[in-house]
Amino acid sequence: MKPVWTTAAVAAYRGGEMKRTSVAAACLFLSACGVDPQFVKQSDVPPGAKVGVVPFRDCLIDSQEDCDGSGGVAGSIFARIFSEEGFSAVLLSRPVGARMELSDAVAVDTAKEQGLAFVINGEVTQFYRVAPMTFRPDRAGLSVRLLRVDTGEVAAAYSDVRASKTNFSSPDSMIADMAEEVRDELQ
Repeated sequence: MKPVWTTAAVAAYRGGEMKRTSVAAACLFLSACGVDPQFVKQSDVPPGAKVGVVPFRDCLIDSQEDCDGSGGVAGSIFARIFSEEGFSAVLLSRPVGARMELSDAVAVDTAKEQGLAFVINGEVTQFYRVAPMTFRPDRAGLSVRLLRVDTGEVAAAYSDVRASKTNFSSPDSMIADMAEEVRDELQ
């Protein structure tokens, strides 16, 4: 069963009442609330589609040094996971700094230059690694959008925040699990 907000958000978006930024804002808000993963699919993605992945924006948590480079790590993981099964993915260059916002329109233009059908753009919202035996949880969170390059529309949006209950899951493995969930939902 889909959450009520998801159905309402998709209906509003399709009705032209909601912009892509509103969908992204809703995903970011829900990721900050620590709710279950949210996936909204608004259009089909054909098998074998060429997907570009722009390295995500680094998380912006002050005094958390693990945030530096987190967007590059997450983007690389998404490109690898999407290439393993069902899609042809390529990691693109990020046209702005790692901590700067990258608009979906610029991400679409970057992918269009490469002749790609879709592009993934997003933000890392949590990225925290701890040393073993510190009994603090590793964390990973992100908000991503899969965009159609021909129209610039959001084909799918996903948001999640996770924390390991043991010291056996790293932020990298949590992001890999999220990437697999997104890929599998699109197939």
